[in-house]
Amino acid sequence: MLVLFETPAGFALFKVLDEGKLDKVEDLWKEFTTSDSARKVVELKAFNKFENTSDALSAATLIIDSKPSKGLRKFLQKHCEGETLAVADSKLGNAIKEKLKIDCLHNSAVMELMRGLRNQLTELITGLGAQDLGPMSLGLSHSLSRYKLKFSPEKVDTIIIQAIGLLDDLDKELNTYAMRVREWYG
Repeated sequence: MLVLFETPAGFALFKVLDEGKLDKVEDLWKEFTTSDSARKVVELKAFNKFENTSDALSAATLIIDSKPSKGLRKFLQKHCEGETLAVADSKLGNAIKEKLKIDCLHNSAVMELMRGLRNQLTELITGLGAQDLGPMSLGLSHSLSRYKLKFSPEKVDTIIIQAIGLLDDLDKELNTYAMRVREWYG
């Protein structure tokens, strides 16, 4: 079994060495307390590093929408031949299964495995230090936030629209009351 793990630096593919440990979900976290014990459970099979921030941003936006990017599809086709792929997002797993014909798995054991991988990420991926990962994730999150704010099609100024609607309703009610007062006075 392989595990797809998304990082701000790129996509990592880990090989699960002992799948029997996935049966005991409540004890899985103990396997990731140290980097040495984590290496007994998983090993890095491949790492697809992003070329630049724009690549990372486009891949992240597609992942959020549960769609594999072109680079991810090529990466998975190259490395996942005949393997089951564990993914963090079930919708992404369905999309990968549909487009690439790779069996995907998403359950509580996979989520616990992802938690453990995240905990020991800098130790499991060579050449990716904590001092590099922090700025990368901060930069990617800022770019992603800017992108979402700028290009969000469903973002509508609902407060302004509701305020204008309320003003129209108030104007209509005020005219109705003024006509009634004039009629009663007459």
